[in-house]
Amino acid sequence: DLSAAIMAVRISVTTTALILCLSCNLASGFFGGFGGFFGGFGGFGGGLPRCCGSQQSLDNKCNQYCSTRSCETKCEVRCRFTNIHCQTKQCSNAKSCVTPINDPLYDTLNQGSFTVLSRNDPEYEEKRKVFNAACTAQPLYIVLPSTAEDVSHILKTAAQFNTPISVRSGGHSYTCNGIKQDAIHLVMTNFNEIEKVNTPESETGVAAWLGTGAIWGDVLRTLDPEHISYPHGQCRSVGVGGFLLGGGVNWLGTYNKYGYGAEGIIKMKAVLADGSIVTVDKDKTVYNDGRVVNHTPDNNLFFGLRGAGSSLAIVTDFLYILHNEPETRPAILLAWLDDEADVEHFLQVSRSTTKYSFMINHQISADGFWKRPTLAPLMRAFPLAMQALKVTNGKLAFPVVVMATDITLGAGTTTSPVPAAQFLRDNGVEIVLDNFLNTMAIQALSGGAVTGGFYFIFDRAANLLYEEIEKEQESWEPGKYSSISLNYGSLTSTQPFAGNFIHDSYTGMKRTLFLQPVISKGCSFCFWMMHFRHRQGQTDISKTNPISTRRDEQQDSSVEINLTCMFDPANTQCTEVVNEMRAKIDNKLSGQTYSKYYNFPSCSTKTDIDWKKLYWGDNVSQLMSIKQYWDPTDMFHHCQSLNNHDQTCCPFPHTA
Repeated sequence: DLSAAIMAVRISVTTTALILCLSCNLASGFFGGFGGFFGGFGGFGGGLPRCCGSQQSLDNKCNQYCSTRSCETKCEVRCRFTNIHCQTKQCSNAKSCVTPINDPLYDTLNQGSFTVLSRNDPEYEEKRKVFNAACTAQPLYIVLPSTAEDVSHILKTAAQFNTPISVRSGGHSYTCNGIKQDAIHLVMTNFNEIEKVNTPESETGVAAWLGTGAIWGDVLRTLDPEHISYPHGQCRSVGVGGFLLGGGVNWLGTYNKYGYGAEGIIKMKAVLADGSIVTVDKDKTVYNDGRVVNHTPDNNLFFGLRGAGSSLAIVTDFLYILHNEPETRPAILLAWLDDEADVEHFLQVSRSTTKYSFMINHQISADGFWKRPTLAPLMRAFPLAMQALKVTNGKLAFPVVVMATDITLGAGTTTSPVPAAQFLRDNGVEIVLDNFLNTMAIQALSGGAVTGGFYFIFDRAANLLYEEIEKEQESWEPGKYSSISLNYGSLTSTQPFAGNFIHDSYTGMKRTLFLQPVISKGCSFCFWMMHFRHRQGQTDISKTNPISTRRDEQQDSSVEINLTCMFDPANTQCTEVVNEMRAKIDNKLSGQTYSKYYNFPSCSTKTDIDWKKLYWGDNVSQLMSIKQYWDPTDMFHHCQSLNNHDQTCCPFPHTA
């Protein structure tokens, strides 16, 4: 029977793969279809049988099939209903295939119970990407451990084969410390536990076990800030591990209220360089086999991990203090800083209060950068509103956004904008006036949904914007944008940067047009941040067990600044915006005392700067002793680790 013969499906017992065409054009009728089929046998028409489709579609099918098969496999394509042969292709000739790995390192890693990805695996690139597209290193293998025992096996294997490692928690980093070329790359996202516990180990009676690979967005959804509070990453995609091990600063009030995030750590579970699994508290390090190492200054792992942790061990879990009151959201105001004197005056005002924590924020984003339906139109309106305020108030500078957070105990969930504005006005800060013209200028930001006075409308609209920005930022695609940043802290005066903040042609407040200068450099998003440190609280555990970040006498009444820009990786001109600013500030800071926050790259333009002291100050010597005790082979080595001596280690180095 001819039909039966044509419809038969041949079953191959060789390693040749069979892909069935998904369609066969029978719509032209039985005989028309048969003409195509006979043409496939060479009897009619020539070329590909009609049911096979185009050559491009055949190649696409084989490329997709071969991407998860070894290069020795064959891809055979046949028509679905008729079994007519369309194409046979060796996977080695396809666009991608998986080359069998003949590598003892790979085989030894695979003795564990976790996923191991090579460069040929389809998931490799997805797991390799981090927030900053400038981090282009290609690890040899990517591993996804789920237990401390998995991490132990990986570290022992790395040591056995003398292979470097890199470790990623959340992957949101302005540096590229969490990924290394030709390394075994540990992606710690399976360590995502978030569990609230009542425990007498916490001075508040309540704490949380946090996995190092959890992101703060998930933590905030699980540990509701409407009821409890704790220092956390400002961006929701920031990982718990990187934030806490680097010190952990939150610029919206929880730092000034409670201190560093690292100061809230009670104890940690970690894996040492030799693969040993331990628990670390303020007094001792306890091995899983029962051995105990009592801490001395030369081996105090609790001290070292809280500030220089990525140089010393892999922490898998943190027991973290929670505070029994809600996180207070800021009041968001607009103020005029017309010249350098106004910037310095604001610093002095911030030191005069124990009620408010202040941050100044100035964001510039290209049209189309924001995607959320609520956020996108508001961010398009924002530059127009700022331009209108500048004109209607007869100013040469744009207004700055001031975020004022009530940090007193019992402040509740929100900070009222009117008293905050009154405090600033009473202390000589020029606030954008509550009048008809100014209210009209910002009305578009609320979409007409909020009515009332100027302060109320702007505060509600700006808080909505901020919440939407937080949500969108968490969903940013890793590796889509490159980023470059600068950071300076412990500044007792604004003099080193105030002139640039006011007059810089790209991001200065006195630029003529709100968007044009930055956009002309190919930047998609830039933001200034000025954090006025005036901390009022500190955990009891950290009073007797300080963290290892740099501590300056003047730090708690100082100002810290960041400037960050994001851009398409092809638009590298954007780096000039930050690098030119960095060079100017470095020159003005020559001979002065300052610090840097560890989760920002140092990238100094001065070759005589000891970048380690910028992060750890006088603690460097003690940290080096701790490093030698716990990691004598320097397993945990990266761009900003304790044993690194490369002064030029920087994603986008400045060129004069």
